[in-house]
Amino acid sequence: MAHDFGTQARFFKNSMFPYKEYKRIIYEPGRITRIKMNRPRYLNAQSHAMLGELEDAYDRASQDPECRVIVVSGEGRCFSAGDDTNGLTPESAPCLTTDETREELLERFPSESALWNQYNIEHDYFISWWLNQKLLRVPKPTVGMIHGYCIMGAMLHATSLDILFCSEDAMFLGARQLRSMWDMGPRKALELAYEHRYMTAREALESRLVNRVFPDFETLERETLAFAERVAANGGGLNAKQTYLRTLDAQGYSGVYYDDLKPWADAWRSGAASGHAERFEGRGMARSPVAYYNLAQYYLSQGREVPEPVIEALQRGLVRDDREAWRRALNQSGREPERLARAAATEAAWDERLQREGIKDINDRIRDMMESQGWKIPERASE
Repeated sequence: MAHDFGTQARFFKNSMFPYKEYKRIIYEPGRITRIKMNRPRYLNAQSHAMLGELEDAYDRASQDPECRVIVVSGEGRCFSAGDDTNGLTPESAPCLTTDETREELLERFPSESALWNQYNIEHDYFISWWLNQKLLRVPKPTVGMIHGYCIMGAMLHATSLDILFCSEDAMFLGARQLRSMWDMGPRKALELAYEHRYMTAREALESRLVNRVFPDFETLERETLAFAERVAANGGGLNAKQTYLRTLDAQGYSGVYYDDLKPWADAWRSGAASGHAERFEGRGMARSPVAYYNLAQYYLSQGREVPEPVIEALQRGLVRDDREAWRRALNQSGREPERLARAAATEAAWDERLQREGIKDINDRIRDMMESQGWKIPERASE
């Protein structure tokens, strides 16, 4: 199906807008307005319902004459683990901006395909338009406060803010996005996209993706709010922001964005229809076990010691069965037979590729690396 971004996606209007209350974010208005993503149980995964609330909150802050600066963060362990598209939370795709469950939506829509069509229209709006264009142009200064995971759609969210501060434990993943190309330069972004690995806080600072790095969350929060107060006292710097936005456009940012819209949407739809083959080697689009493995190899190739948190993340990944979790997500009740068949065929094709090309499963590759380095392998994974 062809998609007209000029009508369907660009002018999509959230049916819950404006909101009487927020259920997935915390909004603290004031001179320094704070917007906190608040789904800590799910690592603040950005469901469409959350993205709808975020858009409303940014709009509210933009229109509030008292607000001088907007500070954005995530509650719990991290900023955000990215788009909620993996079928493992109550609001995962194809859930919409409404508060309806997947089962309720399947009752309301004539078919699963019809529901996915509406989901894709929303996804085009939030991921393509809102995060890449509207959020970038919020009229108030915006400051991102990043700790822990900042993955895929969350990285797009963060890099569409004006200023980024992070703690030492911040881990970024999603360099194939347009904003990353602009912020880090194409060669660094391509390196990370080709290698598919996490970027640490220090590497993000060296690559000019973030402005400052602090040792822990407490220091990050204190220094971010102090910076926001100085910006507010300085009048907000709105002229500087407008010059920045004009500079982006003069450099061709919006032109590349519009040229990229359909190819990215087509790639998303093709992958969604087939079940995203690469997800079978790790949960979700981010393929986190692969990204951690490649980060460890990046350190080892330079003769550097792999940080303990990276080793611990690899150990956690071996304990859980990500492939089985993804298989359960693909085989939920109410799925159309042809979609189930495509998912099964995709898994079989993935296994065939591994065998044909002599590639080990990611867990086997992680286990081999850990054995060679003398790292402890979790008991369950060694059985």
